[in-house]
Amino acid sequence: MSISTISRGATLCLLLFTAPIALASDVDVKHFIEQAATVSATTTEAATLALRTSNSADIKDFAQRIIDDHPRGNADLQAFARERKLELPADQELQQRASAELKPLRGKDFDTRFAELQVRSFEQGLALFEQAAERGDDELQAFARAKLPVLKHQLQNARMLTRAHPAS
Repeated sequence: MSISTISRGATLCLLLFTAPIALASDVDVKHFIEQAATVSATTTEAATLALRTSNSADIKDFAQRIIDDHPRGNADLQAFARERKLELPADQELQQRASAELKPLRGKDFDTRFAELQVRSFEQGLALFEQAAERGDDELQAFARAKLPVLKHQLQNARMLTRAHPAS
């Protein structure tokens, strides 16, 4: 599945992350790279929007950490993709998809939805990396395993946000 065939809605995009991988006997590296880039771009775009939109200090702190971590993680993914002679999808296209669900929201509604989307994104990103760590080739396994602790920590922090900003 190419990035261009993924639905424009951020929710659908996030729901599709692991479906093709779960059916494969081995993890396809190109698909993994596309999906990892999608996770990175969508979480970063949502975080950028949170910095502009939210009035909650904890939401803004979380968003800033995501933005601060993005260049390092993206550089690692780009280097891995280059080693495999693959290219990452363009961030701009992915970012436009990411914020569609959040843009119309404000206040508590924004904070609640942002936290929920971050949890879902990190859960699916973690599942993607766990599958790669278990079923990828040796290089992909090593790459994915190195990223798992950060993803687990970010997921834990996102879950704390959902407790602080529950749905009504």
